[in-house]
Amino acid sequence: MVDSPSSPAAAEPAADRYQQLLDAATQRMEQLHSRDAAFATIRLVLFGAAVAVLAFTFFAKLGTAGGIVGFSLLGGFLVAAILNEPIRDAMAEQQRARKVTERLMARIRRDWDALDWKTSRGKLKTVQLEEHQKDVADDLDLLGKSSLFQFVSMAGTTIGVRTLANWLTGVADADVARGRSDAVRRLAPRRQERFRFYSLAAHVGDGSGDPDQFIRWSQGDSWLEKNGWLSLWANASAVLATLSLVVLIASRVGVVPTNVAQIALGLAAALVVINVLITTVMLGPVHQIFSVAMASRQSVDEYRELFAAAAWLENDEPRQSEDAAAGNRLDHLHRVLLDDPQQSAQIGMNALARVASLGALRSSAATFLLYLPLQAFALWDIRVLKKLEAWQDNYAESVPGWFDAFGELEALMSLAAVCDENPSWVFPDWIDTDADPSHPARFTSVALGHPLLGDGDRVCNDVTIGPAGTVLLVTGSNMSGKSTMLRSVGLNVALAGAGAPVCATRLSLPSTELATSIRVRDNLAEGVSFYMAELHRLKGVVDRARAMASNPRCVSLFLLDEILQGTNSRERLIAVTQVLRHLIECGAIGAISTHDLELADEPELQAVSQIVHFRETITPDASGNEQMTFDYQMHAGVSPTTNALRLLEIVGLG
Repeated sequence: MVDSPSSPAAAEPAADRYQQLLDAATQRMEQLHSRDAAFATIRLVLFGAAVAVLAFTFFAKLGTAGGIVGFSLLGGFLVAAILNEPIRDAMAEQQRARKVTERLMARIRRDWDALDWKTSRGKLKTVQLEEHQKDVADDLDLLGKSSLFQFVSMAGTTIGVRTLANWLTGVADADVARGRSDAVRRLAPRRQERFRFYSLAAHVGDGSGDPDQFIRWSQGDSWLEKNGWLSLWANASAVLATLSLVVLIASRVGVVPTNVAQIALGLAAALVVINVLITTVMLGPVHQIFSVAMASRQSVDEYRELFAAAAWLENDEPRQSEDAAAGNRLDHLHRVLLDDPQQSAQIGMNALARVASLGALRSSAATFLLYLPLQAFALWDIRVLKKLEAWQDNYAESVPGWFDAFGELEALMSLAAVCDENPSWVFPDWIDTDADPSHPARFTSVALGHPLLGDGDRVCNDVTIGPAGTVLLVTGSNMSGKSTMLRSVGLNVALAGAGAPVCATRLSLPSTELATSIRVRDNLAEGVSFYMAELHRLKGVVDRARAMASNPRCVSLFLLDEILQGTNSRERLIAVTQVLRHLIECGAIGAISTHDLELADEPELQAVSQIVHFRETITPDASGNEQMTFDYQMHAGVSPTTNALRLLEIVGLG
């Protein structure tokens, strides 16, 4: 779908590609472990030799030569430690890459236990949904473990998780979805770049510099304004330290008396004591700010690279979507992240990188020995914080917009993986019902499947729902596939609205808001019976349909599974008919499933229903025992079979 049919990459299954990446990562990790072990041995030998030589020099009084050798060995140890640092960084990066590959493979295999749910669960708690969205998400498994979100998401940051979750649970708007789909098509072929993006985003999201914390810091108050004297003392301390150094140098050449030099030495020692106390007692909040605003120079560089990924949305090819809103959305992301000449994310992060390079002195083994005197004599951390707060003051208004755009980019990256991994899936055709009234609101699909089932387990069906004034009535016996079909419709609407390809060979639909009643639970704590809980849910479905009735661009699509089971058959028939009457009057379209065949015989329902069914087949095995099988294929007409009593016999209660 993304690569040309003749492209080898297009023909190679995603699982094979990921296995090759995993094998390469394992081999690379073994090489790095070997080099790290060699450096560990070198460091141990050099440090042990340095300690031995210096100790022998001290006790044997070998003089200057022994000291030179000992300190040279110690210097060699420091050099080895510095050279070993990039290897450790490469090992950490390779480990992150391996985790990304394992996650990609688990998604393809639908191995829900292998997918990291704990991390996503914490980030999903920040998602704010309306009550009807929560109901739909629960009914269709949009969020949560073993959900559409867990299948789709490669987001590593809280803001990326939140954006993707909102897309999957929001209204499937045609104009918005076209823009997202256009971006997904562009990002899908960039496999290597996307892979690195996933790894960097996961690293940023797991650290203290997660976007939510960064945004809160950028909008917060200045710490130095409340502790302004520290900035004055940092300058005074630097001046006094410089004067002390000048006096000590002058005393060595005989310009300054010895007693003055001793005073200068005492002053320098006092400065060290005072600044160490300040660092220990007062600068904890400063270091916390550093950990959020510039967790490390590396994390700032990672943000710069992540934002730069917006450049992939621009190319010389004509847009596959001619819709103006689609182009404008991609242009917006590009402008906010890269093109604004003064306040783009790229410019802001370049400026922050310069500050981070100063703050990195304290966190790098290569520069820590330089940081110690700077902090001890001039409160280096205060100077870095002053520059950091100047950056905060300059870019505070732009930061939320950067990360909103980044959240969109990260969500698009997740959808691009779905597009690349499922070349048989298609992007939907959107019906503009308001622009062309001759095209009624109708959900029409060919070979529609459940996206959370693997290719070997999935059974696809041609499903049509609508136009307004009609209902798809799905009959069938227990376990035959009715609920799975309803969820297949809802899940593919969610995918379409997010901008992803759908699990079908063809799908057309208008802008759609889902409303569902599939999983209903009573609430003993609030004294709500199962029947009353169902009524409340159905009232919510009707209310959403009424709210959408005045919107000519968007239709309410309801999915109702075995509704009103908590009452007797006769009253249930009347109640279901009444609920559907309300929905039809609002112009909603939808499907309702039931194994109660009396519903299909109700004249008013027959008049507005397209009736289909799922069924089972019962055949004797070699021993003569009856075996029940399901083909999960949808057939026209009312179900000719029931199986409740047969199932009772199968479980031994016949």
